[in-house]
Amino acid sequence: MHKYILTLLFIGLAEGQTFAPSTGEVIKKHNISVGMFDDRTGLSLVGYTYNIKQTTTDEYFIGAGTMLLAFTGTVGWKHYYRKSTLSVSSVVCGQYIAHLGFAGFMSTWSTSLEYNMVKWAKIKLGGLGLIIFADGDIDLGVFPSAGLNFNF
Repeated sequence: MHKYILTLLFIGLAEGQTFAPSTGEVIKKHNISVGMFDDRTGLSLVGYTYNIKQTTTDEYFIGAGTMLLAFTGTVGWKHYYRKSTLSVSSVVCGQYIAHLGFAGFMSTWSTSLEYNMVKWAKIKLGGLGLIIFADGDIDLGVFPSAGLNFNF
């Protein structure tokens, strides 16, 4: 499983930056997040996502994250309700989670308030709800989330 996560990471980094055809503006497709429970990669302290498709209010992405001994692979959709210096967004993800003690699937939904410090860095605060299907058990949880997100 870990080799697939690394493959996703290298594909994302190899793509580089692209430009919007109508405006010539740089589309920031790479996101690195550091913090407690990322909205895109779930139970992660450090995560990377690559935007497959991006519009003015929506982002569709794939990625991976890690929390010490747990690893997540993710695919999801982020929608901005308000996009400015202080943005409001929500994220819906499907994830595969692997840990030393278990492996399974996880669905997450999160809401975030993002403050753009500069064009390439944001502070995010929000909440993360999740459902984990692992080893025949179903677990539910709600956690606060906080972190820094770097776009390039």
